[in-house]
Amino acid sequence: MVADPGDLWGEGARLRPRQLLFDVVVAGVFTLVALAPAVHQPRLLLLGTVTMGLALAVRRVSWPAMVGLAVVTGVCQLVAGELVVVADAGYAPVCFALGAHPRAWVRRLGLVGAVSSAVVLATAVGTGAMGDAATGGPTTFAVVASAALASLVAGGGWGLGYVRWQNRARISAQVQTGLEQERTRIAADMHDLVAHTWAVVAAQADGARYALGGPEGERKATEALDVIADTARGSIAELRDLLAELRYDAPPTAPGRGSRDALLERMRASGMRLRLTQFGEPSSSALLAVTAQRLLAEALTNALKHGDLDHLVEVEEDWRGGYRLVVRNRVGASSQAPGTGHGVAGMRDRVHLAGGSFEAGRDGPDWVVSARLPELPEPRS
Repeated sequence: MVADPGDLWGEGARLRPRQLLFDVVVAGVFTLVALAPAVHQPRLLLLGTVTMGLALAVRRVSWPAMVGLAVVTGVCQLVAGELVVVADAGYAPVCFALGAHPRAWVRRLGLVGAVSSAVVLATAVGTGAMGDAATGGPTTFAVVASAALASLVAGGGWGLGYVRWQNRARISAQVQTGLEQERTRIAADMHDLVAHTWAVVAAQADGARYALGGPEGERKATEALDVIADTARGSIAELRDLLAELRYDAPPTAPGRGSRDALLERMRASGMRLRLTQFGEPSSSALLAVTAQRLLAEALTNALKHGDLDHLVEVEEDWRGGYRLVVRNRVGASSQAPGTGHGVAGMRDRVHLAGGSFEAGRDGPDWVVSARLPELPEPRS
């Protein structure tokens, strides 16, 4: 599960040696460039320039150390009464790192620091703590120009970092949503597979046990065992297909006519009387065909488990412009609260994930499941 952008983007992982080496090299080059115009200036300004280079070198190692070193740079310039403009450009990546930080309070601290830098610099220029030479103009212009410069460097860096954090947070949320949808789909697939298999096995086993005492008990028991064996083999094949999808070995393949006929025959062999009405031809979309097959299997499994099998189960499928399924069955006397289990919830989630609509509920003495799916695009290979 992706908890924050750092988990997805690797910001919480230990810094690699080559990443640290890159930061050190870049910080070293920046320091040399910044020292060139300040080589004849007071040692305090040289110290401030070096500390800014160190701040950039440790920006991905320790943000508190980065902030502390950047503050030292500012204090050195305030005490010396002069700005080192090239060194001050380092405040942009410092504030960028704070603005892009995954923790909200660190981002807020960075924003406060960016605003404070503009206020402190403007105050220092306005009170004469820093001479007009830093900005090259009268006092009013100097105050405004210094505040604008600090806002552009520090505030602009923080703003770019914040935009980066927002983009990463948005992408992380999309990934999290995709993972949740995939987890829901896998859970629905596993439930459909297991529930259908064991519902048929239980019905056949019960029928075989009752039939053994009859005149044709041996034949009926043999037929029941054959259905159980076929159901088990079919479930194993479906499980292999599901595992192949999870391993990205192969995209889902559309179930053939034989698979659908076998499903209906298993239901009829379990004591269900079915009447199937179809419109249109099954879609060539493997994803739509698989989803339709699993919806039909789950709806019939619910009817088998909770319905009154003395009454006809009516199934209507319409493949024109997508897929529409309606399954109507008489509610069994022992089903006090149908529609509250994992089966209906799984069908609803599956349909909604595919962008369709789903309804399930009582209609007089009957239970009606209605699902509608749009044409689904093929997954990219």
